[in-house]
This record gives sequence, structure tokens and C-alpha cells, in this order.
Amino acid sequence: MYRPRHPAREEGRTVTATYDTSTDIGKVRLYIGDTDVTPSTDAVFSDEELQIFLDSEGTVCSAAAFALETIASSQARTAGLMKTMNWTQDTRGVAADLRKQAEALRDKDGAAFGFAEIAQTPQVAAQIIVNKALRDAG
Repeated sequence: MYRPRHPAREEGRTVTATYDTSTDIGKVRLYIGDTDVTPSTDAVFSDEELQIFLDSEGTVCSAAAFALETIASSQARTAGLMKTMNWTQDTRGVAADLRKQAEALRDKDGAAFGFAEIAQTPQVAAQIIVNKALRDAG
């Protein structure tokens, strides 16, 4: 799996990486496949970085999508076709695949939201019925 350059790792500083699915950080790690944290230098993201994603996005699914988009951006910069004798590695589609996974997570997150219409009068009730019919038809 992809591992970004991590200045703290390069300087020999300790990077915190835990995997506990009872925490939001652990859930983000599960969704993005960053579950190999032993030793912590094998983790793609540190706990602190995942907390930044959680703080900026607000939900586990959105934070995981942001993390996948971050990996995709880095992959896009380094993507290419590598050939050695009879062996070929093509990483050009990896970024697109990661972005599709991120989009699916954002869609899953968005599915939790809905709309409620409250009828205060008979006219509003009739309009709600019309609105529902229009939504269902479209």
C-alpha cells in the first residue's frame, strides 16, 4: 500500500498509529485499509493526521473519503507505467479507483440526510403530495 513521505518518520521521531475500531480513528483506518500499524511506521497516516481529517470533515465516512482523496492526489503525481524485462506495473488508474472509493463513502455519508415537510394547512398538505410525486417521478 502507498506510504506518503512522513517528515516525522524521516527524522526518527515517534509517529502515533493505533488501530482500535471502537474509536473514530480506527473506523477511518478500517475504511481506507490502513490497518497495518505495527510497527507504527507501516501506517499510511498517523493518528494525528486522521484526527485532522475527522475535525475538518465531521464524520467518519467523510474523513475516510478525505484520506482516500489525499492518497489519490499523491498517487496521481507519481503514477506511471514501469517495465522491467517481462514485468509491467501500471499505476495510472490507482488514483481514479481511490477517488471512486472516496465518492462511494461520501454518498454513503450523504444518505443519512433527508428532508421533512410538515403540513400546517390543507393547502400545504396538498403541495407536499405534489412535491413527493414530482420527486418520485424524476
